[in-house]
Amino acid sequence: MLTRPTLPVPITLAVAVAAGLLIGLGMAPMGVWPATIVGFALFAWLMVGLRMRAGFGWGYLAGLALNTLTISWVSVLGFWVGVVLVAFMSLWWAVLGLVISRLTTLRAWPFLVPAALVAVEFGSGQIPFGGFPWTRLAYTTVDQPMNGFLSWVGVTGVSYLVALASTLLLWAVTAPKVRIKAVAGTLAIFLLGGLLNLVPLATPEQSVSVAMVQPNVNRAEHGTGSYARSVTNNALSETIFATALARTEGRPVDFILWPENATDVDPIKDAETRRLVEVSAQIAEVPILVGAVTDGPTDDTRQTTSIWWDPAAGPGQSYHKRNLVPFGEYIPFRQQLLPMLPILKQVGRDSIPGEGPGVLEASVGEYRQLRVGSLICFELAYDQTAYDLIHAGAELIVSQSNTNTYALTFEPHQQLVLNRIRAMETGREVLASTLNSISAVIDPRGRVVERTEELEAATLFAEVPLRYNVNLAVRLSPWLSWLAVATTVVALGATVLRKRSDAR
Repeated sequence: MLTRPTLPVPITLAVAVAAGLLIGLGMAPMGVWPATIVGFALFAWLMVGLRMRAGFGWGYLAGLALNTLTISWVSVLGFWVGVVLVAFMSLWWAVLGLVISRLTTLRAWPFLVPAALVAVEFGSGQIPFGGFPWTRLAYTTVDQPMNGFLSWVGVTGVSYLVALASTLLLWAVTAPKVRIKAVAGTLAIFLLGGLLNLVPLATPEQSVSVAMVQPNVNRAEHGTGSYARSVTNNALSETIFATALARTEGRPVDFILWPENATDVDPIKDAETRRLVEVSAQIAEVPILVGAVTDGPTDDTRQTTSIWWDPAAGPGQSYHKRNLVPFGEYIPFRQQLLPMLPILKQVGRDSIPGEGPGVLEASVGEYRQLRVGSLICFELAYDQTAYDLIHAGAELIVSQSNTNTYALTFEPHQQLVLNRIRAMETGREVLASTLNSISAVIDPRGRVVERTEELEAATLFAEVPLRYNVNLAVRLSPWLSWLAVATTVVALGATVLRKRSDAR
């Protein structure tokens, strides 16, 4: 059982805020990953011996500090949007604080507290409206040895290991009798993670040549009638440049990748937009994977779509984004909320989610059936959406994003980290394609091979290996989440029984 001295309220407040900020410092763009390990240890220590209400309250304060540091970039959509998201996401840390205050009464607390962290991360990625799993502890490991575990146990398992390193260090500080064992356990986590990075990747036998187009856009035109056209005009212009450069330098190109919202008007139904895409494909003489906004299946709806566009046959297979952003891409309880909150009119037409994995087949170069897995923007954060691509046979992954709204904030850097995480988990190259942010070529080790800068038009060329392996993380990680939930529930039940036994 863990104990700590009683602290005055001002010191407790300072420790809660410090714990939240330290945890957040490990997230991009700061990337100070040791701070996260120290911060979570401090968070767990603070919850020791607290009543449930106090654990909830101080946990909430730590969550406010963490989320204000890491996700307040959403306030570019409106000050109160940022306030509401930060306030809500901090509730999960309040719940975690409450749970940890109970679990630290058990002897196995160093191993149970990390399970509770994983269970809460799982909940935050599901509730409500699909959740928002954007600040998981595993995201702090992209540039440290623990990232070697990502291909084996996935984000879920690595979040557990980050928290375990924290609780083992806390155990070492508070229990001198086990100090050597606890420190050795922490070092073993890092050593094994580093060794796993030495496991060789499967040698691919084939590859595909891709030109990634970053069109850029005049941000001052956003909201005007010319904006939608200018985005696609810029994509055409950069495609012409990329094609000329490839031919001048003798570079082979099998297909061209455009980002999300490269066409802001349905390119299948709108004649002018269709003409721009067709001209682009005909000039390039290769298929283009187009990121588009398309009309939805019902009146006054839309979908965010990836479409194969062949220079001769036109539009082919398409994928519609599955994980939609509430109050950004659609309005939950629209009929009830819209009359009360007129500001929600800015959301525009409701988006309709797609179904099934985003694996698109096309005849590309020498490949009759190239299978490309597409993740669209915030879908990166949802484990199962990424894993479904591998189960469906994706040979490489493209990540198409419109980050114009969040340019020059923390968000593009955090999204780049998520792309790197998915590359390591799935064992696939990831081509991160953005409208005017950080586009990048990422290898299966999570290394950024090449990248662009924000607010610039650019082209990246990549020779991308085609891979067919299914990493253990893709199969195991979803089960680890449920195991953590079950473990936490059982452990909480044990604390209730123990309290009743002590009362008797």
